[in-house]
Amino acid sequence: MHAKSLALGLCALLFAAQALQAAGVSFLVAEAGLPQGSAAGYSSEWEDSVFDALFEAGHVASNAPRISLGEGAVPDGLPPEAAAHLEDARSGGMGYFLAVIVCFPSRDVSLRLFDARTGEMVAQTARPGGPPRSAREESESRRRAAMEIAAFVR
Repeated sequence: MHAKSLALGLCALLFAAQALQAAGVSFLVAEAGLPQGSAAGYSSEWEDSVFDALFEAGHVASNAPRISLGEGAVPDGLPPEAAAHLEDARSGGMGYFLAVIVCFPSRDVSLRLFDARTGEMVAQTARPGGPPRSAREESESRRRAAMEIAAFVR
């Protein structure tokens, strides 16, 4: 009887462990509208907010180095400059790839979530820039946007 209970307990534990597997998300922050070599603290704040939101949602997150998209228009979908990073996410076993595109000087931000296996966009959200608000309002806006995207990660 004791062996049967132990076996049932181990089976239940195995099923529970499978249900608790976290999704892997690789992301990068891409800056548009800045001259090459420029750095923006605003981009770092977005990077931190995305890390926090993915962690709070129970996902495994990794990030690629920040990239510059130059000063031209940002294309829809995955920017060509980010394609190699999507491939790195795929080969690294991540399930998703998130491109966080920060546009300057407007400070508009687009978060684009892709299925790393297929390269297809799963979800997208955008936050308009505008004049800087209080630090608390900015932080909360970043957090809401990141959590909105994190909700699409399964």
